[in-house]
Amino acid sequence: MSACQSQGHAAAPAELLPRADPPLLPEGGEPIKISDAVVAKVSELLAEEGDPSLQLRIYVTGGGCSGFQYGFAFDDEVKEDDIRVAREPITVVVDAMSLQYLVGAEIDYEDKLEGARFVIRNPNATSTCGCGSSFSV
Repeated sequence: MSACQSQGHAAAPAELLPRADPPLLPEGGEPIKISDAVVAKVSELLAEEGDPSLQLRIYVTGGGCSGFQYGFAFDDEVKEDDIRVAREPITVVVDAMSLQYLVGAEIDYEDKLEGARFVIRNPNATSTCGCGSSFSV
């Protein structure tokens, strides 16, 4: 199995569709967990960018080896349906459509011999790609 083949069986969706059930958050809980390693790396990247208005946007799109894929980008806008998670000195934003697939996930950053990357440990994923960038539900 190559590094980016699915582990488990899933068909790729034609488009990203809303799930039938809205996500449930534990009372007082954060919708996603942001590790200290993410805070440190994003702070470093933002310092290089020199734009204090930027936030880390995490999103889910259709595609990838397993049906859905994760995306990361800096964004200076907050949309009406965005959920914001502040971990000083950074802010992470997730749109409502993506959040339903990410509730309870832990966002981490790893810098290992194989390379550096953001990692999402997603309890909603029924299978994941070997490279960790795509998943199915």
